[in-house]
Amino acid sequence: MRLEKDSLGELEVPDEAYYGIQTVRCSNNYCVGTHTYNEYPEVITAVAQIKKACAMTNAEIGALQPEKAKLICEAADEVIAGKFHGNFPVKVWRSQGTGVNMNVNEVIANRANELHCGKRGYDFIHPNTHVNMCQSSNDVFPTAEAIVFYRLIGPVLEETKEIEKTLLSKAEQFQDVVRLGRTGLQDAVPMTWGQVFAAWHRSVERAREELEKVRSNFTHGVLGGTAVGTGMGVLPGYMDHIYENLSEVVGFKISQKQHEDELIANSSIFDGMRNTDHQAVLMECLKELVSSVTRIANDLLLFSSGPRSGINEVQLPRVAEGTSGYAFEDTAYLCELMTDVLGELVIAEEITFLSSNEGQLDHGSINSGGLITAVDALKTAATAFSFFNSECLKGIEVNREVCEDYAVKSTSLSTMVSSLFGYPVGVKLAKKALAEDATCKEIALKEQMLEREVCEEIFDVLGLTNREHTVALFKKYKSIRNVD
Repeated sequence: MRLEKDSLGELEVPDEAYYGIQTVRCSNNYCVGTHTYNEYPEVITAVAQIKKACAMTNAEIGALQPEKAKLICEAADEVIAGKFHGNFPVKVWRSQGTGVNMNVNEVIANRANELHCGKRGYDFIHPNTHVNMCQSSNDVFPTAEAIVFYRLIGPVLEETKEIEKTLLSKAEQFQDVVRLGRTGLQDAVPMTWGQVFAAWHRSVERAREELEKVRSNFTHGVLGGTAVGTGMGVLPGYMDHIYENLSEVVGFKISQKQHEDELIANSSIFDGMRNTDHQAVLMECLKELVSSVTRIANDLLLFSSGPRSGINEVQLPRVAEGTSGYAFEDTAYLCELMTDVLGELVIAEEITFLSSNEGQLDHGSINSGGLITAVDALKTAATAFSFFNSECLKGIEVNREVCEDYAVKSTSLSTMVSSLFGYPVGVKLAKKALAEDATCKEIALKEQMLEREVCEEIFDVLGLTNREHTVALFKKYKSIRNVD
């Protein structure tokens, strides 16, 4: 162990550690739970990228010696590359801001000094004086959050678009396959599987569009605000260059105007430093998106129920041999998985909502739970979408004969007779069809309600799935319509 000293006293630090005394203090102060920032490399990467951009800026304005800036940038690049994984032991609970910021500062400072003279320490580069120049934990961490959220939303959107492609493909593939619609799980009127998949597609697309809008909220940073937004301690010229340099480092275009895919200074920096409601808004949109996909999964469970005692309209793809413990090796468990993921999202939304309401005065301090919960939820959603789409949705087949049989035998087809001769006549037809275990068409012919040619047309289940077609039929046969 090595002994380090700060203004509060001395503490032991492991010899092999690149972090220092402030990290040890934070780890002890927030020693709750087992989760540390070692589990969240995306947060460490974002903070390290901010440190690099700040070093570049401070050198550019003459506030930091070029040699020190170069060493800080080199050390930051190694952190970004994941070289120092395991050196971020600060607990995630309430240790956002100061804890993780100082942890990264110390790792970068120790490595920068090691690059300079072959040994760790702060003789040449100090974690606060140099690495944290013109910064505060209070403006670094919210900006890092924005970077993390923006990036993690990306894979969710991409996987969602893949689901949309699959649904559109299925809508086209099954556009002429008739099925019996159901309301309240009771027999309704015919529709096509193309219409079902198209409706599913639109629900997912609509939710994805809302998430895309929310993503733009995370193109705002609050660097330059320092402790509370006033920017005390920011040196001349810093604000003229910091976002341009940060843009270069993180890969987002930066300007003083807001555009898609940009990271810009918050138009109200005080809002950005004290309020964390953006997490709650994000999770609400993510929950809605996952809910849309889960609705599809739940419907598929019902549609695929059977094969001998259920609806049996859909055949889920089979899994690879030996990977499932179920008697019928289909992918129903992936539909159930989506329900589990939605459950996580419901809990995550509640946590982020509570976090957004629990800060005090000029600092949005109580958002540790919101941050890590949102990060986990975004990664889980992207992975679940990919798995559900590739292993389940893409391989779905429709049992055409079963679907058509249900549609043809449905007593809901009596609706056409009701429209021609009134509701009582239609009900009588439906009851007789049920009693005799016959189709509405067969009873209509038997009772000589309609000519065979008319019956063939008005009981054509595929034609009945198209509004324009049915309207044209009523126009064609208006002479036989008799409704008092």
